[in-house]
Amino acid sequence: MDRFAGRADWFDEHYSSTRGRVRLALVLERLSHRLPPPPARVLDAGGGTAAFAIPLAARGYDVTLLDASPEWAEVARANAAQRNVSLELVVGPVEEAAELTQASFDAILCHAVLMYVDDPSRCLRALRSVAKAGAILSLLEKNSEGIALRPGFAGDYREARRLLVETISAGRLGVENRSRSIGEWEDLLTETDWRPIEWAGVRLFSDSAPDDLTAEEFQALLNLERDAGTKESYRRVSRLLHLLAGAGP
Repeated sequence: MDRFAGRADWFDEHYSSTRGRVRLALVLERLSHRLPPPPARVLDAGGGTAAFAIPLAARGYDVTLLDASPEWAEVARANAAQRNVSLELVVGPVEEAAELTQASFDAILCHAVLMYVDDPSRCLRALRSVAKAGAILSLLEKNSEGIALRPGFAGDYREARRLLVETISAGRLGVENRSRSIGEWEDLLTETDWRPIEWAGVRLFSDSAPDDLTAEEFQALLNLERDAGTKESYRRVSRLLHLLAGAGP
């Protein structure tokens, strides 16, 4: 059974919301300082509806999008065609990246993927196997140290209290996933031959922000999120963690 069936359009529309726009803008901004220049080869593993793949392809990167859902891949294909950019689309699980892509990459994105899998180490090893020496990995995942804030501020105090000690929740997508702390994510990277480089928090103040912000208000929020995401101890309680790592040694 495909847990993500019927949810592609909802997820695609997420990136038109304030929190989705903040997430996309800040991660792409950080990537711009770390990725090798175009036309480097980029694998967007579990790339969904191509929110990140399309802007990178538009900048001249050679982007392969790998996703396990044919439905989501078709939305990605339509989105790429609408924006007149070229993507290579491959349908299949991240764990089979080597067999499915038969290539090596200068950079790999894995955003909001490992929270849904039973064995994240297996995925990270599969991605390491298709990474060139020195390749950059961009990992975006949920933060167990900040996961209780959203329900708590929304008045769901029982759920917030549960998430102080438990790590599994469904979120707005409605699919159960697991959050981990920054230490846990860094340990997983190290164990799978990735070298952690730096990390930032994403989406602290924007998580409950309205979607009708003016351009000026949105820019002010983005500036706040950018600063908070790299400042102790705000980054440690952000809803998402953005980690950058290198391919060994």
